[in-house]
Amino acid sequence: MGAFQGTLTYRQYFINSPLPRDWRDRFQAGIEKYAFQEIDAASDAERSIGWCSPLFALDTELTPEMYLYNEYIALALRIDTLKVPGPLLNLQTEAHARRLMAEQKRDALSRYERAELKEQVKAELRRKLMPSIKTVDMVWHWQTGILQFHSTNEKVNTDFLELFEQTFGLRPMLDCAYTAALYGNLDLTDAEKKALESIEPCQFVDDDTALNAMREE
Repeated sequence: MGAFQGTLTYRQYFINSPLPRDWRDRFQAGIEKYAFQEIDAASDAERSIGWCSPLFALDTELTPEMYLYNEYIALALRIDTLKVPGPLLNLQTEAHARRLMAEQKRDALSRYERAELKEQVKAELRRKLMPSIKTVDMVWHWQTGILQFHSTNEKVNTDFLELFEQTFGLRPMLDCAYTAALYGNLDLTDAEKKALESIEPCQFVDDDTALNAMREE
């Protein structure tokens, strides 16, 4: 899901805080620290999140030349998942259990033996399986503070915001009518800013039209 190819769908944020003078060095250190790390198949980890190149997901040793494009910073959030499917795990565990009972001439295994065997099979399958890889592009115009993250999935956006703040020490704010009015260059008076706190959502279409729009494929 990205800025360089595919459909152009994104959630927009903006950074209201000024950048530190040494932002290039700080950002490079943060990107190196939170660059993507592959999942260790010998561990119990099922998910790994970090930065990679938006042009090639396997490029995780990031230098400024790979993500800094004049006034833009472009990175991709890479999410790997290594999880053994439940039906496959159960099937392979049963196959191993039958083989073990046949070898030992037994009619059944104890609950403890089956649990231990299941963990052994799971570890064996993890070494054979390849993780699923998902990347989502981020484009940040660091001069204006406008930040576009090319996913509208709530969970993925939450992961992105947490990683972004850890990496850059800045907190993105969702770009909506309220934040644009409050933090944009509108020169609002104190009274107008206070009035923003009491505004309520406004529906621009009737209920039937909104419901039909949501049902459309």
